[in-house]
Amino acid sequence: MVKERQRTTRKDKRGRILKKGEGQDRNGRYYFNYTDAYGKRRRIYNNDLIELRQEEANLLKYIEDGIDITALDRTLNEQFEIYIRTKNIKAATRTDYQDKWKKHVFDGLGRKKLVDIKKSDIQLFYKSLSEKGLKDGSIRAYANLLYPTFESAFNDDIIRKNPAKNCTKEYNRKSEKKAVLTVEQQEQLLDFIRNSARYNLYAPFITFALATACRLGEIIGLTWEDVDMKNRTISINHQLRYVKTGEGKGHGFINTTHKSEAGFRVIPMTIKCYRALVRQKELQLMLGINHDLEVAGLKNFVFTTTTSKPYDPTNVSNFIYNMVNAYNREEQKKAAAEKREACLLPHISCHTLRHTACTRLAETNINIKVLQKFMGHSDINTTMNIYNHVDDTMMQSEIEKAERMHEAI
Repeated sequence: MVKERQRTTRKDKRGRILKKGEGQDRNGRYYFNYTDAYGKRRRIYNNDLIELRQEEANLLKYIEDGIDITALDRTLNEQFEIYIRTKNIKAATRTDYQDKWKKHVFDGLGRKKLVDIKKSDIQLFYKSLSEKGLKDGSIRAYANLLYPTFESAFNDDIIRKNPAKNCTKEYNRKSEKKAVLTVEQQEQLLDFIRNSARYNLYAPFITFALATACRLGEIIGLTWEDVDMKNRTISINHQLRYVKTGEGKGHGFINTTHKSEAGFRVIPMTIKCYRALVRQKELQLMLGINHDLEVAGLKNFVFTTTTSKPYDPTNVSNFIYNMVNAYNREEQKKAAAEKREACLLPHISCHTLRHTACTRLAETNINIKVLQKFMGHSDINTTMNIYNHVDDTMMQSEIEKAERMHEAI
């Protein structure tokens, strides 16, 4: 008769009973052996038996919950890189995401292990962004990176739940209305630059922006091949983006297509737009612009610096900023001399010009679908927001008009 095999009770050097899978090496370190989901034998160590058993319990719970224990050391930064590699996005968009991540996530929250990040960590991160002066829209932009990154980790069985879920309620306040020039401000600005010895060089650019409502990338990337002067149409089929070219290598232009089909459009020229383009041709001829200079695979640009290169966003921001300041200084002097209220301009950007152009069209009660196509909006709600703004503005204007009529009685 075969004797029943007795199980040997294993103990550590202090006489404490060790559980199945536990052991102690010759140096006194405790270890725990286990098998991962792929059938591979693994071992964890700890100098303290109590702490080892806490790690064991966590590990076994992960296995029980179906968590991929081979990725327990993966950081948020590593998961972000995995996430964006799975996204079918344009190179420029990928660079934008990575730049944003490096600015506020990479050196802090990004270095943490995914399994160690709690909901409160995300909330504190958003709070820190707010304290740094970031507006709600910018904070939501970070949420649009963090949430899907954690969701990809959840889908890959690395974390039990998404800690970034429902963390932006405090930052969903309506953003301030975008600056829009009034008709008077628009005309005053155009009149100023046309008659300015210093800024009349930029008159065609500003006039074109206000006539076409094009995006900055569409304007600086526009070539004369995209302009049909005979039929008076403009083909918007690409954008020129100015992006980082790599670590320590500065910036450079890239030629990109639009994110959606709505961005591709052919728009008609107004008379003002046509005249602006004629004037731009004359200016380029006077300046001896080299139309064969190739940038990002494109050449023969419509709007260029005096060195024949296309404008970069900083160029545009600077000349608009200086132009507005010069106008405001002159207008204040004129208003004081004429004893009237000055018609000053707010801080504006190229996007202000786009929004202003869209508003002028909406004020004419143009068909909303036509306006959507003209603007290249993929979502009609974006166009509707312009109409809502116009309704508010017109209501205020009509009330003020009625008030003046009442006072005159």
